[in-house]
Amino acid sequence: MEKYIDFPNLPKSLVTDVIMSGNRLEFICELMNNYHINILSPSPLKNIDGAEKYHADMSVCHLGGNRFIADENNTELINGFVSLGAEFSTCSGIDAKNPKLNVCFLKNRIICNKDKTDRKILDFCTERDIEILHTKQSYSACSIAVVNENAVITADNSIYELCRVNKIDVLKIHEGYIRLDGYNYGFIGGCCGLIDKCLMVFSGDITRHPDYVNIKAFTDNYGVDIQSLGSNDLYDIGGILPVKEKI
Repeated sequence: MEKYIDFPNLPKSLVTDVIMSGNRLEFICELMNNYHINILSPSPLKNIDGAEKYHADMSVCHLGGNRFIADENNTELINGFVSLGAEFSTCSGIDAKNPKLNVCFLKNRIICNKDKTDRKILDFCTERDIEILHTKQSYSACSIAVVNENAVITADNSIYELCRVNKIDVLKIHEGYIRLDGYNYGFIGGCCGLIDKCLMVFSGDITRHPDYVNIKAFTDNYGVDIQSLGSNDLYDIGGILPVKEKI
């Protein structure tokens, strides 16, 4: 038995389904299959030329439960989820300057750049009294590794300060050391995700990161184990978005 995860990014049990880029990531997909996790991949975004056109955190936003917003061209993904009882709204006009779905939910809060976020997400949050924390960083999902509803990891200065002001426990790490084709480096949120309440996996070898010891100490403090998918450098795949879990 399985169900949709109540709050985005925050599974309570072993995840059964994730949304994740499948572009040239066969080794990661194979390792994810070792956990018996079903991988669903979004269609490439038409208005973006770089590697991020395949990224899940650019194409899909999980609002919680069976509710999602996705790029309007994700017909196959949307139809697949709708057949499993999901409700989808669509979003248009996503491009590198307007990553409208790249937001980070922390249960009853959301970190996002309000000026770049899709109106449907903001309305959803307002209707449900989800606190909107504004940051100038337009790529919040990319920039934040969610450890739990009140603990995150980031290399972004603006997000770091925002979290401190709002009493969110935050670990600041060095920029870089995460690969992303076409860019100097990728981001921490784009190379990991929780696949259980107490298990975070990384696309690549997390022990190669210069802040590994601090990252491990931080996650250990919250009872979250970290595991590497592969032995290569960390690679920004656009996040591992958990959407369904075992009951």
